[in-house]
Amino acid sequence: MKKISSFLLSISLLLISCNFFSQNGLSLDGANDYINCGTGTSLNITGTAITLEAWIYPTSWRTNIWQGNIISKEGNGTGYMLRVGAGGRLNMNVGNGPGAGTWNELSSSTTVLTLNTWQHIAGTYDGSYLRLYVNGIVTDSIAKTVTMTGSNTINLLLGTSPYDLNRTFPGRIDEVRIWNVARTKIEINNQMNSEMCTMPSSLKGYYTFNQGTAGGTNTTVTSATDLSGNTNTGTLTNFALTGTSSNWVTGKALTPGFVSSSIPVNTCGSYTMPDGRIITISGTYYDTLPSSSGCDSLIGYVINFSNAHIANTNTFSSCVTYSMPNGSIINASGTYYDTLSASGSCDTLDRYNITISASVNDSVYQTGNKLTSLDTWAPSHQWVNCNTGYSPISGETDKSYTPIGTGTGSYAVIVTRGSCVDTSDCFTVSINNMNINEKLEELYSIYPNPANESLYITSLINLNIKSVAIFDVTGKVILTETKNFNSVNISELSKGIYTLKLVTKNGSTSRRFVKN
Repeated sequence: MKKISSFLLSISLLLISCNFFSQNGLSLDGANDYINCGTGTSLNITGTAITLEAWIYPTSWRTNIWQGNIISKEGNGTGYMLRVGAGGRLNMNVGNGPGAGTWNELSSSTTVLTLNTWQHIAGTYDGSYLRLYVNGIVTDSIAKTVTMTGSNTINLLLGTSPYDLNRTFPGRIDEVRIWNVARTKIEINNQMNSEMCTMPSSLKGYYTFNQGTAGGTNTTVTSATDLSGNTNTGTLTNFALTGTSSNWVTGKALTPGFVSSSIPVNTCGSYTMPDGRIITISGTYYDTLPSSSGCDSLIGYVINFSNAHIANTNTFSSCVTYSMPNGSIINASGTYYDTLSASGSCDTLDRYNITISASVNDSVYQTGNKLTSLDTWAPSHQWVNCNTGYSPISGETDKSYTPIGTGTGSYAVIVTRGSCVDTSDCFTVSINNMNINEKLEELYSIYPNPANESLYITSLINLNIKSVAIFDVTGKVILTETKNFNSVNISELSKGIYTLKLVTKNGSTSRRFVKN
């Protein structure tokens, strides 16, 4: 017998998707963290074409766009920048300097970015237009005629600006790519969700940030590798390199670069992947082999489950425990399996959907004529007359029961909770409210009398009151009450003498009172 949670209904996983794979990124505290990628010649983009790309996860916004730098190689009107801020706007800037007035920039006209979520940003210039992209969609563009100039003396910084180190970005950065060509919308969309394995010559800087251990102690891991084929290694500056901030962290989930091999798996019931995942549905699944210096690769597992046979499905409700045919004692609700026989590599099973109800308390305590069940959780009580073959007493379904009538009676209660039903012992009651129809007026009282605001009704036993009415001295009905039989609001009555009439299932009775 196998419990469903550990057998057929283990959590199944989806087939390969970009959301399945998770690489590292860098978390920047927004105070003084940044990555210095140096002044390498390949990063000195000049001419009339450039593309800047990154995945970002902003945790707050700087007041101005120009304060939240993602990619920045800025100096005296030369270089390039990709920046965010001002409540979620995006900005690209390229220089044709030198000279302070030679910057050419484009800012998104509206809020295009969101806090606390991964989003892809890109900026391009193709000799005619500056364009901004968010998640592969063009948000803004502007016509420009620019010939970019550069400087080999200006550092490329990620997360701040070489012009002003106070222009820091708070959040996570991943997959930074710097090109000396203008990438098209199709090219950006085709590759933004995937790691790159083949490096085009036009890719001049590529930082996947897959170093370190996410959220671990990484105090010795202070470099970010440039995978473009150039030597623009980034140096982490001012990072704590421990904990969940200012450190290597889980980055954007991307599709790894290539599948290194495919392994067929034929099994029955479930299959445990090398990474510990339990697979229960046939399909192709992937195990990531991370690389610290290049693309992650995959091993594919083509899993095929033989047709496990469920012979029967049985549904049972039981009180406290259920005994399976194989002798197993079940004491918790759930779906269980019993092996009937083996056929090849697969078992033939019976499935049992079992509901276990908690036990009931059939104890009763007696106070005078009043009987009370001790099971306060059971949703159903039915009082019965033991002297008449445990026949149900009409209307007596509360936890307490007070018999009425004459002589001596014997009573019990049937307690039901789910599939658990139990009957209490019989209790003998000497009924002292003799000839109740004649003595009804002796079993209840009203107070205060005289009364002003409210008139209260108390009784020695459960009278099963159906209604209360008040009459004036002429016999006219002044007030009726059909719900609340414990008190009657008489504050609106004029001063005088009135009669209260009490109607019960055993008769009616009247009593005078004074309203003052």
